[in-house]
Parts: sequence; C-alpha cells; structure tokens
Amino acid sequence: MALYIAPKVLIVDDHDTFRSVLAKALRLSRYRVVQADNGPTCLFVARQEQPDLILLDLVMSGQDGFATCRRLRADPTTSHIPILVVSAWSGPHVRMEVLAAGANAFIEKPFSTSELEKYIEALLPRKAPASIPLQLSHVMARPAPSVSPQRA
Repeated sequence: MALYIAPKVLIVDDHDTFRSVLAKALRLSRYRVVQADNGPTCLFVARQEQPDLILLDLVMSGQDGFATCRRLRADPTTSHIPILVVSAWSGPHVRMEVLAAGANAFIEKPFSTSELEKYIEALLPRKAPASIPLQLSHVMARPAPSVSPQRA
C-alpha cells in the first residue's frame, strides 16, 4: 500500500480563465490546487492552506504581485513557501525586480505545461517521508548492529 500526499499549489491570478486552465493542467499532473484572484486573498489562503508552492501573477488589480510577494516574505507563516512568478512582462529588469521582491523564480507567459512542471518540481521543497510514496510492506524494524571494539 502506497501513501502519497500530492503537493499543494496556490494559483494567484485575477483572470478566471487563466486560473481555471492552469488549475486543470496541474490537477491532471497530480497536484492539489487552491486558488486566489488577488493579493489580499492570496495572503489569507496561503496562511490557511500552507501550500507547497505559490504561482503568482504580477499584474493584478489592487495589490500587484510585487507587493504580494513582499508581504508573503514578511509574514513568518508564509515566508518559507517557494514563489514562482508567472507574467507576460519580461526582460532582465523584471526578473531582477521579481527576485528582489522575494520570489524564487520567474516564468514568462505563455509557457508550456511541461516547462511549468519543471519549474515547480525544481522549487518544491523536499518533504519528509510521509509526503513521498512509501511502500508500507517494505518497512521493517531492524535491530542496530552490535559494535564492539577490537583489540590490537
């Protein structure tokens, strides 16, 4: 019997269609998905759900992705969560600003699902054994070998 807890990804984007398409693709790739449509909702959901990764759009009405990223990093309950910024904005200055705001990585829209999955897998924290496949039938307690000092 295998025990597996799929990583949870929080998608933050103010475009419903993009969020829905991305959520469907991630679910098909065996991720659990939660969603937020703006920065303040992202902060609330991130605190409550403790996702394994946040996909954050930069351009949102109200609080933009830069401010949201800075607030996530300033909050002790969310500061450890990897952030992958997804945006149609591009260029070296955008990447520098994204990283300065506290994001771990940046991917430019449009992107392929396989490209996104590579970023996600690279950013996901390595979890304790409870969150990776575990074959319970192979787990056995073994006594520690006895060690005795040898005489010369």
